[in-house]
Parts: sequence; C-alpha cells; structure tokens
Amino acid sequence: METVLKATPATALVKHRGLFVPPRYDLFKTDISASLAERLAATYNLRSTALIVNQNAASTQYLSFRYFLTGQPFRFFDACIGIDQSEITFSNPATVLELREEAARFWQIINESSPGRISSIYFEATLQCNTGGISTTKFLNESVNVPNADHLEKGFSLIVRTPEAIAKISLDVSEPIKDGLYVVFAFVGKAPVNDMVALERSFNDILNAYRYLQTLAHIELVEL
Repeated sequence: METVLKATPATALVKHRGLFVPPRYDLFKTDISASLAERLAATYNLRSTALIVNQNAASTQYLSFRYFLTGQPFRFFDACIGIDQSEITFSNPATVLELREEAARFWQIINESSPGRISSIYFEATLQCNTGGISTTKFLNESVNVPNADHLEKGFSLIVRTPEAIAKISLDVSEPIKDGLYVVFAFVGKAPVNDMVALERSFNDILNAYRYLQTLAHIELVEL
C-alpha cells in the first residue's frame, strides 16, 4: 500500500517512567527526601499542600504533584517519585521539545537529589488524531486483509524488537473524533540509564522508533 495517512494529534497523553534496580531506599532518609521536596517546590513553585507525601504507596508515589503548563489548550503533567520507579505523565504537551525539556528537568532533579541507576525506561503516547477529512476507516480497511463485515472495525499493530528495546504502535478508528485516528505508541528501553547523557540518548531512541514505526504503518503524525 502506497497511501500515507497524515494525521494531526488533537489530544495526547504521554507517560515516561523509569524503573530503579536496586530500589532507591535513600528516599526514606529525611535529609534526602527533604532536599528533594525543596528542589521540587522551588523549581515548580509548589505550595506545601501541592506536594503530596504518601508513605503507604512508597513504591511508586512516595512524593507526587501536579504542575500546570502555560498556554492553551489546558495542559499539565502529573509527577510521581517512588523507591521502585518514578513517572511523569503529560496531558497535551505543546511540542516534542517541551516534552523532552520538561521530562529532562524532572529527571535531573531526581538524579541530583538521589543519584542512582535507572534500570529500564517505559514510554507511552496515546493520541486522538484528526485526519483532515481523510477516512481512517477506509485507510484501515485497505490496510488489513480481512473481509469486511457488518459491525467490524479494523485496526492493526506493529512491533519491533531488538536486544536493547521493544517498540510498538497500534492504530484504530478514534471514538471521540469522527473517523479520526487513534494511536497508541509504546517503547520499552532495556539498557540501563546511568546519567543525563544516557537519558538524552534514550529520548532519541524513543523518537526514532516512533518515527520509524509510522513509516512502516504508512502514517505520518504531525509533530510541533
């Protein structure tokens, strides 16, 4: 199939998670957790009530907060820091550059306050896209070699596996956008990340896989 479906994301939910092996038990040390809380409050202008401490969920969200980004549409990210993992979840990042810069700033604060290795990376982007009047249903019907039938909606997934990573993209018809494109992209990086230079390389690997899978799927997702 030679047709390329060009789509513009209308909404995006993006997760970036790092797993810690061994766990970062030093977060339980008062001086380290207090220093981390101070850095987060100063960087993101957080009041004490905005930074939540949850010892009952220390594995994944010992410290958590929500930060509102400027501009339209309504945008924010949720950040959770735990002894086993930390995660930042964006609602509608304005650009790829903003996403990278905010994620890097978040991880820089963690690494400076509680140094340690990130054993693996998980990244996920969920997109609801406009296709400029081009029918996603028609595109998927032509892409998937299964006989058409009543009440049947087609979609497909592609997975690329290497010794260092697994990347997957899934395409379906959007529910909230009439005949739009629903995309889920996921990336698991298996290589350990020891510093910010390695984290930046990981971001590049994620973006390269994201673009490569689009080429294989004959779609083009507009980036800002």
